[in-house]
Amino acid sequence: MKIEETIFFNNSWRWSSFLKYLIAKLAKYDCSKYNIPSEYEYRQSTFGSKKNKQNVTLFTWGAVHPRINLARAVCIDSPNYSVLNFLIIPNQIYNIPFFGLDFVSLPSKHLLVLDFQPSLPIEKQFDMNLLKRVVRLKNQFHDKISTAEELPIELSKFFSPGMIWSKLPKDEYSEKLISTNLFTSFQSYLDLYLEALSKSKKVEPELQKEIIIGQTTYLNFRKENDPARPMLKSLFGSEFCESLIQNVLFAIN
Repeated sequence: MKIEETIFFNNSWRWSSFLKYLIAKLAKYDCSKYNIPSEYEYRQSTFGSKKNKQNVTLFTWGAVHPRINLARAVCIDSPNYSVLNFLIIPNQIYNIPFFGLDFVSLPSKHLLVLDFQPSLPIEKQFDMNLLKRVVRLKNQFHDKISTAEELPIELSKFFSPGMIWSKLPKDEYSEKLISTNLFTSFQSYLDLYLEALSKSKKVEPELQKEIIIGQTTYLNFRKENDPARPMLKSLFGSEFCESLIQNVLFAIN
Protein backbone atom coordinates (compact mmCIF):
# COMPACT_ATOMS: atom_id res chain seq x y z
CA MET A 1 0.00 0.00 0.00
CA LYS A 2 1.19 3.53 -0.79
CA ILE A 3 1.08 6.04 2.04
CA GLU A 4 -0.48 8.52 -0.41
CA GLU A 5 -3.58 6.27 -0.41
CA THR A 6 -4.03 6.37 3.37
CA ILE A 7 -5.58 8.72 5.92
CA PHE A 8 -2.11 10.15 6.51
CA PHE A 9 -2.21 12.09 3.24
CA ASN A 10 -5.69 13.38 4.07
CA ASN A 11 -5.89 16.89 5.50
CA SER A 12 -8.09 15.55 8.29
CA TRP A 13 -4.99 13.98 9.87
CA ARG A 14 -3.27 16.52 12.08
CA TRP A 15 0.26 16.07 10.70
CA SER A 16 -0.49 15.47 6.99
CA SER A 17 1.10 18.72 5.77
CA PHE A 18 4.31 17.89 7.67
CA LEU A 19 4.42 14.36 6.26
CA LYS A 20 3.80 15.53 2.71
CA TYR A 21 6.56 18.11 2.99
CA LEU A 22 9.20 15.73 4.31
CA ILE A 23 8.41 13.08 1.69
CA ALA A 24 8.55 15.66 -1.11
CA LYS A 25 11.76 17.19 0.24
CA LEU A 26 13.54 13.83 0.48
CA ALA A 27 12.44 13.04 -3.07
CA LYS A 28 14.12 16.27 -4.25
CA TYR A 29 17.35 14.95 -2.72
CA ASP A 30 16.97 11.75 -4.78
CA CYS A 31 16.14 9.49 -1.86
CA SER A 32 14.83 6.04 -2.79
CA LYS A 33 11.89 4.31 -1.17
CA TYR A 34 12.88 1.80 1.50
CA ASN A 35 10.64 -1.23 1.65
CA ILE A 36 9.46 -1.57 5.23
CA PRO A 37 8.52 -5.21 6.03
CA SER A 38 4.79 -5.62 5.41
CA GLU A 39 3.96 -6.52 9.02
CA TYR A 40 5.21 -3.09 10.12
CA GLU A 41 4.30 -0.97 7.12
CA TYR A 42 0.51 -0.89 7.56
CA ARG A 43 -1.48 -2.05 10.54
CA GLN A 44 -5.00 -1.54 11.82
CA SER A 45 -6.23 -2.47 15.26
CA THR A 46 -8.84 -1.68 17.89
CA PHE A 47 -8.35 -0.60 21.49
CA GLY A 48 -10.43 0.39 24.49
CA SER A 49 -13.20 -1.32 26.45
CA LYS A 50 -15.82 -3.56 24.88
CA LYS A 51 -18.37 -0.75 25.14
CA ASN A 52 -16.00 1.84 23.66
CA LYS A 53 -13.92 0.16 20.97
CA GLN A 54 -11.92 2.56 18.82
CA ASN A 55 -9.99 2.01 15.61
CA VAL A 56 -6.32 2.89 15.19
CA THR A 57 -4.18 2.89 12.05
CA LEU A 58 -0.38 2.83 11.76
CA PHE A 59 1.82 3.34 8.72
CA THR A 60 5.62 3.19 8.61
CA TRP A 61 7.30 4.87 5.65
CA GLY A 62 11.01 4.68 4.80
CA ALA A 63 13.62 6.08 2.43
CA VAL A 64 17.38 5.65 1.86
CA HIS A 65 20.19 7.54 0.14
CA PRO A 66 23.96 7.11 -0.12
CA ARG A 67 24.21 9.66 2.69
CA ILE A 68 21.27 8.27 4.71
CA ASN A 69 21.19 4.76 6.18
CA LEU A 70 17.48 5.13 6.88
CA ALA A 71 14.91 7.90 7.02
CA ARG A 72 11.69 6.60 8.48
CA ALA A 73 8.36 8.06 9.54
CA VAL A 74 5.88 6.35 11.84
CA CYS A 75 2.34 7.70 11.55
CA ILE A 76 -0.55 6.87 13.89
CA ASP A 77 -4.18 7.93 13.61
CA SER A 78 -7.00 7.26 16.06
CA PRO A 79 -9.74 9.28 17.79
CA ASN A 80 -7.43 9.95 20.76
CA TYR A 81 -3.94 9.90 19.26
CA SER A 82 -2.31 11.49 16.24
CA VAL A 83 1.43 10.87 15.93
CA LEU A 84 4.21 11.70 13.49
CA ASN A 85 7.59 10.30 14.55
CA PHE A 86 10.41 10.87 12.08
CA LEU A 87 14.10 10.04 12.25
CA ILE A 88 16.98 10.35 9.78
CA ILE A 89 19.90 8.05 10.57
CA PRO A 90 22.83 9.40 8.53
CA ASN A 91 25.52 7.24 6.99
CA GLN A 92 28.35 6.94 9.53
CA ILE A 93 30.94 8.12 7.02
CA TYR A 94 29.57 11.64 7.52
CA ASN A 95 29.92 13.51 10.79
CA ILE A 96 26.41 14.86 11.15
CA PRO A 97 23.73 14.39 13.83
CA PHE A 98 20.44 12.55 13.51
CA PHE A 99 17.40 14.55 12.45
CA GLY A 100 14.54 13.72 14.78
CA LEU A 101 11.02 14.88 15.45
CA ASP A 102 8.14 13.72 17.61
CA PHE A 103 4.81 15.44 17.06
CA VAL A 104 2.22 13.79 19.28
CA SER A 105 -1.40 14.78 19.81
CA LEU A 106 -2.87 13.24 22.96
CA PRO A 107 -6.46 13.61 24.24
CA SER A 108 -5.68 16.88 26.05
CA LYS A 109 -2.39 18.22 24.64
CA HIS A 110 0.23 18.28 21.91
CA LEU A 111 3.85 17.26 22.57
CA LEU A 112 6.37 18.77 20.17
CA VAL A 113 10.04 17.82 19.79
CA LEU A 114 12.25 18.83 16.86
CA ASP A 115 16.04 18.69 16.84
CA PHE A 116 19.40 17.84 15.29
CA GLN A 117 20.15 15.03 17.74
CA PRO A 118 23.89 14.44 18.28
CA SER A 119 25.65 11.09 18.20
CA LEU A 120 28.92 12.66 19.41
CA PRO A 121 29.66 15.51 21.84
CA ILE A 122 28.34 18.80 20.45
CA GLU A 123 31.76 20.36 19.92
CA LYS A 124 32.93 17.31 17.96
CA GLN A 125 29.92 16.97 15.65
CA PHE A 126 28.58 20.46 15.00
CA ASP A 127 30.24 23.06 12.85
CA MET A 128 29.77 26.22 14.95
CA ASN A 129 28.08 28.05 12.09
CA LEU A 130 25.57 25.22 11.72
CA LEU A 131 24.91 25.19 15.47
CA LYS A 132 24.33 28.94 15.49
CA ARG A 133 21.81 28.61 12.66
CA VAL A 134 19.92 25.84 14.47
CA VAL A 135 19.86 27.78 17.75
CA ARG A 136 18.62 30.86 15.90
CA LEU A 137 15.73 28.83 14.48
CA LYS A 138 14.91 27.48 17.93
CA ASN A 139 14.90 30.96 19.44
CA GLN A 140 12.60 32.26 16.72
CA PHE A 141 10.14 29.48 17.50
CA HIS A 142 10.31 29.82 21.28
CA ASP A 143 9.92 33.60 21.11
CA LYS A 144 6.28 32.81 20.37
CA ILE A 145 5.80 29.43 22.04
CA SER A 146 7.05 28.55 25.52
CA THR A 147 9.58 25.80 26.22
CA ALA A 148 8.43 22.76 28.18
CA GLU A 149 10.17 21.66 31.37
CA GLU A 150 13.90 20.94 31.40
CA LEU A 151 14.87 17.45 30.27
CA PRO A 152 16.44 14.97 32.72
CA ILE A 153 20.25 14.87 32.62
CA GLU A 154 20.31 11.33 31.21
CA LEU A 155 18.30 12.55 28.19
CA SER A 156 19.97 15.90 27.60
CA LYS A 157 23.12 14.45 25.98
CA PHE A 158 20.99 13.14 23.12
CA PHE A 159 19.67 16.60 22.25
CA SER A 160 21.30 19.78 21.00
CA PRO A 161 21.07 23.40 22.19
CA GLY A 162 18.84 23.92 19.15
CA MET A 163 16.06 21.60 20.32
CA ILE A 164 12.45 22.73 20.05
CA TRP A 165 10.52 21.25 22.97
CA SER A 166 7.01 22.38 23.81
CA LYS A 167 3.65 21.29 25.15
CA LEU A 168 0.46 22.91 23.92
CA PRO A 169 -3.14 22.47 25.05
CA LYS A 170 -5.54 21.14 22.44
CA ASP A 171 -7.44 24.27 21.45
CA GLU A 172 -7.95 26.51 18.43
CA TYR A 173 -5.03 28.78 19.25
CA SER A 174 -2.64 25.82 19.45
CA GLU A 175 -3.92 24.57 16.11
CA LYS A 176 -3.05 27.95 14.60
CA LEU A 177 0.44 27.87 16.14
CA ILE A 178 1.04 24.36 14.80
CA SER A 179 -0.15 25.26 11.30
CA THR A 180 1.96 28.43 11.15
CA ASN A 181 4.89 28.72 13.58
CA LEU A 182 5.65 25.02 13.99
CA PHE A 183 5.23 24.21 10.31
CA THR A 184 7.55 27.04 9.26
CA SER A 185 10.16 25.98 11.84
CA PHE A 186 9.89 22.35 10.76
CA GLN A 187 10.48 23.32 7.12
CA SER A 188 13.50 25.43 8.07
CA TYR A 189 15.00 22.66 10.24
CA LEU A 190 14.60 19.98 7.59
CA ASP A 191 15.87 22.23 4.80
CA LEU A 192 18.93 23.18 6.86
CA TYR A 193 19.64 19.57 7.82
CA LEU A 194 19.50 18.28 4.26
CA GLU A 195 21.65 21.18 3.09
CA ALA A 196 24.26 20.37 5.75
CA LEU A 197 24.12 16.66 5.00
CA SER A 198 24.57 17.22 1.25
CA LYS A 199 27.70 19.32 1.90
CA SER A 200 29.27 16.97 4.46
CA LYS A 201 32.67 15.46 3.65
CA LYS A 202 33.61 11.84 4.30
CA VAL A 203 35.45 11.38 7.57
CA GLU A 204 38.62 9.50 8.41
CA PRO A 205 38.28 5.87 9.62
CA GLU A 206 39.04 6.72 13.27
CA LEU A 207 36.28 9.32 13.46
CA GLN A 208 33.92 6.98 11.64
CA LYS A 209 34.47 4.40 14.40
CA GLU A 210 33.49 7.01 16.99
CA ILE A 211 30.37 7.92 15.01
CA ILE A 212 29.36 4.25 14.75
CA ILE A 213 29.74 3.86 18.53
CA GLY A 214 27.83 7.10 19.13
CA GLN A 215 24.96 6.14 16.85
CA THR A 216 24.76 2.67 18.38
CA THR A 217 24.65 4.17 21.89
CA TYR A 218 21.85 6.53 20.85
CA LEU A 219 19.78 3.84 19.12
CA ASN A 220 20.17 1.40 22.01
CA PHE A 221 19.12 4.11 24.47
CA ARG A 222 16.03 4.84 22.40
CA LYS A 223 15.19 1.13 22.21
CA GLU A 224 15.31 0.85 25.99
CA ASN A 225 13.68 4.17 26.84
CA ASP A 226 11.29 5.02 24.02
CA PRO A 227 8.57 7.21 25.61
CA ALA A 228 6.08 5.96 23.01
CA ARG A 229 6.28 2.40 24.35
CA PRO A 230 3.24 2.63 26.71
CA MET A 231 1.09 4.17 23.98
CA LEU A 232 2.17 1.62 21.37
CA LYS A 233 1.49 -1.25 23.78
CA SER A 234 -1.99 0.05 24.60
CA LEU A 235 -2.86 0.50 20.92
CA PHE A 236 -1.23 -2.54 19.29
CA GLY A 237 -0.22 -4.93 22.06
CA SER A 238 3.11 -5.66 23.70
CA GLU A 239 4.46 -8.13 21.13
CA PHE A 240 3.98 -5.85 18.13
CA CYS A 241 5.21 -2.82 20.08
CA GLU A 242 8.51 -4.44 21.05
CA SER A 243 9.06 -5.93 17.60
CA LEU A 244 8.47 -2.55 15.93
CA ILE A 245 10.86 -0.75 18.30
CA GLN A 246 13.60 -3.35 18.01
CA ASN A 247 13.40 -4.20 14.32
CA VAL A 248 12.34 -0.97 12.63
CA LEU A 249 12.28 2.21 14.69
CA PHE A 250 15.79 1.99 16.12
CA ALA A 251 17.34 -0.89 14.21
CA ILE A 252 21.11 -0.81 13.93
CA ASN A 253 22.19 -1.49 10.34
